[in-house]
Amino acid sequence: MMNKELLLEKYIKVAVKKALKEAEEQQRKAEKAMYLVYRFPGLKKLMEDLMSPAFGRYINNIDIVAPKPTTFKIELINGQDFNVKYIGKGKFNVKVSGKQYHPDNLGDAERCSQSIADLLELNYAPAEGKEQTSTTPEAGPGAEELGPELAAAGPETTPPAETPAPEEETPSEA
Repeated sequence: MMNKELLLEKYIKVAVKKALKEAEEQQRKAEKAMYLVYRFPGLKKLMEDLMSPAFGRYINNIDIVAPKPTTFKIELINGQDFNVKYIGKGKFNVKVSGKQYHPDNLGDAERCSQSIADLLELNYAPAEGKEQTSTTPEAGPGAEELGPELAAAGPETTPPAETPAPEEETPSEA
């Protein structure tokens, strides 16, 4: 029983350290991405109009991919991306999934906003899903990601309580 508590304590410490490290890395990426947004005030206003004032939560990175016309590649948190092109005089074109939108036109702005929302729905945050898989029943969720610190704690000394596996078969639907 004592060994199980030590293992749990070690697991929690390693998980907290890993979570803090990931949060710091995400913060650095967000600061880098937001640098371009604040350097180009028109881009900030456009992103607020198309997504929301909290658009930074959904953006992983922003890069300049072409100098003239200035074209930005906006990478979303789920790996999807779209392009924003500055066409002069405070106006932008947005290209989402191969379709061009002119956000100064209200109808186009709404369609563009919906297209970005659709992109965010695709394959949402794959990094969160991998933490829910486990290779061994006694390891717990995400144990394989916690590294050698947890592995050094060793396996439990008492075997886990066995529960009989249900032997029902699900009927196959044709």
